[in-house]
Amino acid sequence: DMQQGLSLKAIEGHLGLNVEETSVPFDIDRPLTKGEMEETIKYCKHDVDTTERIVKLRKNYLKCKQMLGAMKGIPTEKALYMTNAKVTAAYLGARKQEWGDGRVYEYPPNLDKDIIPKEVIEFFDTINDTSIPDETLFKTSLTINIGNCPCKFAWGGVHGSLLCYNEQSTDSRVIQNRDVSSLYPSLIIEYNYLSRNVESPEFFKQTKDIRIKAKHEGDTETANTLKLPLNIVSGATEQPYNDLYDPRQARSMRITGQLFLTELAVKLITACKTFKMLNLNTDGIMYSVDKNELPIVDRICKEWEQNSRLELETDNLKAVWIKDVNNLLSVDVKGKIKTVGGYLNHGIVDNKGAWNINNNVVIVKKAIIDYFVKGIPVEKTITECNDILEFQYIAKASSKYAHCYQLINDKKVPVQKVNRVYATKDKRYGTLYKVHRETGRPAKIEDLPKHCIIDNRNELNVRDIDKEHYIQKAHKMISDFLGKEREGGSMSDKYIKLSDLAQVPGIGKKTLERIQNTV
Repeated sequence: DMQQGLSLKAIEGHLGLNVEETSVPFDIDRPLTKGEMEETIKYCKHDVDTTERIVKLRKNYLKCKQMLGAMKGIPTEKALYMTNAKVTAAYLGARKQEWGDGRVYEYPPNLDKDIIPKEVIEFFDTINDTSIPDETLFKTSLTINIGNCPCKFAWGGVHGSLLCYNEQSTDSRVIQNRDVSSLYPSLIIEYNYLSRNVESPEFFKQTKDIRIKAKHEGDTETANTLKLPLNIVSGATEQPYNDLYDPRQARSMRITGQLFLTELAVKLITACKTFKMLNLNTDGIMYSVDKNELPIVDRICKEWEQNSRLELETDNLKAVWIKDVNNLLSVDVKGKIKTVGGYLNHGIVDNKGAWNINNNVVIVKKAIIDYFVKGIPVEKTITECNDILEFQYIAKASSKYAHCYQLINDKKVPVQKVNRVYATKDKRYGTLYKVHRETGRPAKIEDLPKHCIIDNRNELNVRDIDKEHYIQKAHKMISDFLGKEREGGSMSDKYIKLSDLAQVPGIGKKTLERIQNTV
């Protein structure tokens, strides 16, 4: 239910809570003193309070698991103890079986193989080469350009994207994103890719139909509950220790999904002279095209839907900024902002499956979004923010490391393994290091300021931190998004437009004129 490696102490940090650890060692070989006992109780209560807070944050998720179990007569305490994949297997009545045909794949008869690049077909045909062992074959991939877009095909999915690209829609050109609605559940139903361990394939289809009906009728509770098995079954089918495990079905589903999306992409590229593919992933395609060719796009997509028996959902975008295949920012024509990837995502990252939270340097991520979407200088966003927690870094060392220290006046000062730190102008304070448990070698904790100040008890004020560090970090990340090398150091980091300066509070007309004359 939680992201692997995410500790309770790190969660406390990302939630803005006190992360100071108890000073009472865990291996004391005598009865605790009264003071030690009080301190231990205090910190235990703090951790229990945080756990309760997590349960409240996950209330709807846990309720879905509970209700799904109840539908199959599974007691609440047992359903909550089970993973999503195990409760889904129980809900579908799966019984573990051994299959020896995990390398068998049949192309769907309605797939237009002729239009798909032969390199892609040849790649997936290697599944029939028994001289390649499974552990080698299923780690292979193929990178090939589809149109102008580099795409990586693998056994789990396809991912392709232009690099460092941005585009705005115009009166003559549109940007669209078309995703397949419920890709894997649809493939499972339409192409019989449900695990053969399930007692009734019809029951899975009924589950989807009941969910859609509940969603239309406003029965959110039932709709959310039944969404869980529909989404989880695809991953559970390829887990060796799950009762749904059926590798032939799982691989067939993922290969077929990639091939149908590739077929659509190639047909659009071939038919439209102005078509530009921006992003291709396992369940969707993003592109820009001249408006006069939009009827061609609509026709091809409609024909593809009828042939593939899959349904597309279309989003019209106002603008898109792409760093790489993993990091993307878009805003639709209604002003809704969507972010993908660690450069911009913050807060609770995933509320559906393995829960994760990331509130590192939130102000920088907000500043980047404001800069691209609203044209607001990063200096303005960062300078005007007075919430110190938006500037925090949560510095964490995993269990591979024995202890951590900070350089203060060039001396090693022991610190906790999880710390809340901020950038500081005080040069006495260095960065944080972690010491490997086995080798004893120190290494810098990644992505921290050169000069750090620790604040595990939330005692500092926003005036105590170095906002210039965050401004420079935002500029660097914007340059990464745009694919621009930043020239030689700090002076180039301070280049901003005069029009941007006009947005900064306190700068008058005469000051702007004086700056312009100087330039």
